[in-house]
Amino acid sequence: MTSTHDTLTPPPTVPAAARLLDLVMGNWRAGVVSAFAELGVADALRDEKLTPASIARHLGLANSTCTRFCTAAAAVGLLDAGADGTVSLSELGRTLLSESPGSMRNFARWCGSTADRTTWSQLHTAVRTGRSPFPAIHGTDVWEFLQTRPADAAVFDAAMTELSRNVIGPVVGVLDLTSFSSVTDVGGGRGALLAAILKSAPHLRGVLFDQADVVSLAPDVLRSAGVADRVTIIAGSFFDSVPSGSDLFVISNVLHDWDDDRTRAILGSISSAMSPGHQIAIVEAVAGVDDRFDEAIALMDMDMLALCEGKQRTVGEFRDLLAEFGLTLTAIDRAGLQSVVRATKTD
Repeated sequence: MTSTHDTLTPPPTVPAAARLLDLVMGNWRAGVVSAFAELGVADALRDEKLTPASIARHLGLANSTCTRFCTAAAAVGLLDAGADGTVSLSELGRTLLSESPGSMRNFARWCGSTADRTTWSQLHTAVRTGRSPFPAIHGTDVWEFLQTRPADAAVFDAAMTELSRNVIGPVVGVLDLTSFSSVTDVGGGRGALLAAILKSAPHLRGVLFDQADVVSLAPDVLRSAGVADRVTIIAGSFFDSVPSGSDLFVISNVLHDWDDDRTRAILGSISSAMSPGHQIAIVEAVAGVDDRFDEAIALMDMDMLALCEGKQRTVGEFRDLLAEFGLTLTAIDRAGLQSVVRATKTD
């Protein structure tokens, strides 16, 4: 029986120093997740229950350290530990399976890469100077780095594909496409978002616009989605120009990669391709739209600052930038973490 004294006693307060320690240890937790992804532990386990020794043999790991690592992975929630000494994938751990529908394995690998982690170690430099520390650390900016490092680029591209796959459904779900006849996806990569848009709106035709080495990979994606015959693929740079002819222009998770001056160049190219009444839909994680995501977006903003001097923008910042190019913000539709910022060309 619970005493009256017990029910009135408040829970013990966790000291501030202990809470701060927990915050700082978040970096270690992320390190365990990234190592779990890099080593392929989830793929080794799949639906099985294995001992750490079996995992070590399968992956060529040191037996004693694999046992310790499995303990850490269970501690952060990636593994479920059995009483018989075996471990199995938890629900969280299953998101690191390479072929799972919602896989985040490559994103975890990228976040644990030397390129990302060493750059984050100099976040204080980025805050102090307003400049990305990436060139000072790696000898070039992040985009040139990826062009000359195919292995890192492959992980990065796969990570971005995973993120895109997880946001496409909610984004397409809030797009009202009934009044449009053609959509251009600016910086649309391999065409996954455009394919989903066209599948949801059979009356639409599409234009996929991105750099030549990127769109060269799009035909298979578009064919698999059954929309290849409705898409025109055009290669080019959105800093130079954007093909005209569509009445809707979509740009998804591109503008946050760039500072305001470069973002103006992109918006200028899109605006020049638009006629009065045409619309632009900007897909981004917009700060201040939904307080459930404020922490995640604030951290994304620091990632953009550190890696490439980009930023996650507020509604007001988007409104002001769009107005410079005769684009009037008309609505913001929430799509989970992402928002769709809609604007109309007025002159």
